[in-house]
Amino acid sequence: MLNRVFRYILSLFIFVSSYNLFSQNLQADLFTYVDESGQSVTVEAMLYGSGKRRGEMLHALILPDGSIRLVPQGKIKKRMLKEAPRPLTVQEMSEGLATKFGTEKFRFHLQSPFLVGVVLAAPLDGTDRTELRVKTFLEKAGRFLKNVEVIFETYSKKMGIELTDYEFPMAMLIFESDDDFEAYAKETTSLGAGVKNVLAYYSSVSNNLILRMSECSSFETPLHEAIHLQTSNRGVVKRFAPIPTWFMEGIATGFEGKGDRINVSPERINSHYALMSGVAELLNWGEVVALNGVFRGSILSGDAYVHAWGLHWMLVNQYPKEYLTYVQSLSAKEPFEESSPKQQYEEFVEIMKVRPESLQLKFKVELVQSILKQKLKLPPLDDKTVHLEKHKQEMAIVKMTATSYSRLAPPRIEGWLQNISPFRPMTFHVTVQTNAGTYAEWYLPNVGIRKKIKLKPQNAKQLMQGGLGGNWKTYHVEVESAYPNSKTAKEWAEGNLPVPVFYRRTTTPSN
Repeated sequence: MLNRVFRYILSLFIFVSSYNLFSQNLQADLFTYVDESGQSVTVEAMLYGSGKRRGEMLHALILPDGSIRLVPQGKIKKRMLKEAPRPLTVQEMSEGLATKFGTEKFRFHLQSPFLVGVVLAAPLDGTDRTELRVKTFLEKAGRFLKNVEVIFETYSKKMGIELTDYEFPMAMLIFESDDDFEAYAKETTSLGAGVKNVLAYYSSVSNNLILRMSECSSFETPLHEAIHLQTSNRGVVKRFAPIPTWFMEGIATGFEGKGDRINVSPERINSHYALMSGVAELLNWGEVVALNGVFRGSILSGDAYVHAWGLHWMLVNQYPKEYLTYVQSLSAKEPFEESSPKQQYEEFVEIMKVRPESLQLKFKVELVQSILKQKLKLPPLDDKTVHLEKHKQEMAIVKMTATSYSRLAPPRIEGWLQNISPFRPMTFHVTVQTNAGTYAEWYLPNVGIRKKIKLKPQNAKQLMQGGLGGNWKTYHVEVESAYPNSKTAKEWAEGNLPVPVFYRRTTTPSN
């Protein structure tokens, strides 16, 4: 659940919303401005909008690749009238990305209007077989984006939502290395150290989807973000417009399902969120509608997404005409418009002709009746039995079980690891660390592509740096990976395995 929370939170920090760009209403100019380093920069761009963000007056300049550059008002020194620039083609965008990341470390697949690129952690081994594996992986990612497009268009047509054509190429960048993903996210977002908890995101600034490769084994997380990409580029709403967060997250959660096997949409019951609605903390739907802040920061933010799904599902099924009118109202909102929580709430009530609190009172009954009518069987809640953790990190899926008959004795750990890299064998170092400062470790020098390996059982009795041992209550799994023949892999092969450092943290409870 926390991973869902973290990945959704990022959308809020980078102001996930969307836009409908009408070229005839924008004037393309040559803008000269002073950047943060004091250098003079001249760009060909269209003025997308102007307004305050975090108290600062900004101009939003939209470039031929669809990205938006935010420039403080006082930094623009010159503006020259010019004809509208032609948006980049997918081929031109791929050439620019290859230059940015380097041809040795960048591969791409074009499926207009989509561009799928992978930023490699290290050069490939040069064999045709490996290049073919990368090509196959990228083609699969391209099919995923097309599937999202089809299901989004099908839903929009059913609801009467008019979509526009894409104005720019749609890029999805996949980072093989978690370190590279986090470095790029720090450079392009305001999350700082928080990027370690982010699995994927859609950036309303760059207009790109940014993913960890480990999330592409199922595309479950990217699916949510790909809906933001669709909503942002098909005329539903405009980027940087005051769009209620509950709507953006409600429609995105409505499509979540089995990753690339998209088998649900917002008018249908999403079994995961239907199940979670029974255990989520109670939040007032009036606050969910009015306050974007309930979706960020607090421990209840994950539950806010559950409520957003329920609210959106109720509207689509119970108030389809009003829902369409509401979407049309959102589409008309302009970048940098201001909207207070009170205005957000009142607009909802005025158009929907119902208060969100009233919908909340009816939700459980409507949901149960629909489940019974459709004869749906909800899946069980995730396994919360003691001593179990399933973990995805650094191109691996690990499932661990800990057994202990005394809190004073180190737990006995066993489980398995699978290499989920689609085109490389990998080296892994796995540790299971207890809150008493003890750990167990496994060094796996060469795990084949997609291969699953059973880990030899052992006790978590080694001392971490700063660990004291003794009574343990919780544990967590950490995975480190290295690529064949890399410096790290060679150091590990020489016996220089990293010793984890003990620090207090919140982890998976063992009971």
